[in-house]
Amino acid sequence: MMMIVRLFPKSDVNKVWHYVENVIAKESSDVVTPLYSAQLEGMMSVGVIFDVKDPDNIAHFLTETLSGFDECHHTRTISLMKPVFFPIPKNKPENIQRYIIRIYTHPKNYKPIYNYLIDYKYPFNMFPIYVSYSLGDEDLVVSLAADSNQTVNNFLREKIRTMDGVDSSSVYPVIKAKRFAPLAKLIEEQQKHLAERAKKIPESETDKEFDWVEDFEYHAMLTGAFRRDL
Repeated sequence: MMMIVRLFPKSDVNKVWHYVENVIAKESSDVVTPLYSAQLEGMMSVGVIFDVKDPDNIAHFLTETLSGFDECHHTRTISLMKPVFFPIPKNKPENIQRYIIRIYTHPKNYKPIYNYLIDYKYPFNMFPIYVSYSLGDEDLVVSLAADSNQTVNNFLREKIRTMDGVDSSSVYPVIKAKRFAPLAKLIEEQQKHLAERAKKIPESETDKEFDWVEDFEYHAMLTGAFRRDL
């Protein structure tokens, strides 16, 4: 099971990021594995994504590991329920940037919106990484990559906000990300929750060596993107 723990600072989010990199990254056990962390533009927090055997396994981290970290003001723990991952296409845009879309709606709309996001025919210049229920903070969350802010904002404005039942939605560029688990572990988690239609895509059309946590930043910089644009 995948869970997100969002850590909110008292005053300095950089101290939280440093703690995540140097302490939380090493908190791996038989039942809890920190997969990666991400910081989003416009959100005063650092999110850590864990793979856990059971939801209760995260309790040790929340009550013990964090107890000595004074800079952490509070946390939010979100279960990614029914996450659906998509393979990284080999035919990608040159300038890749990662984004998170958060969607809020009434429970009666959860399933239709979720299915829409999974079945949507994403264009060449924008591809999904995963879609999931994310109850506990936002209702649904979409992680995707695109060639520009405009591409994602157009998608949000024209395809998400026009859907029946969407109360509000927002997009956040990923400005910093760090993988803690081996890439093979990330691929293993992806394969566990692979979208059904993705299973029919020939392997020759997917990029199994692309690191969707960190490589997007590397490719964006190669093509001249600045960190503030990510």
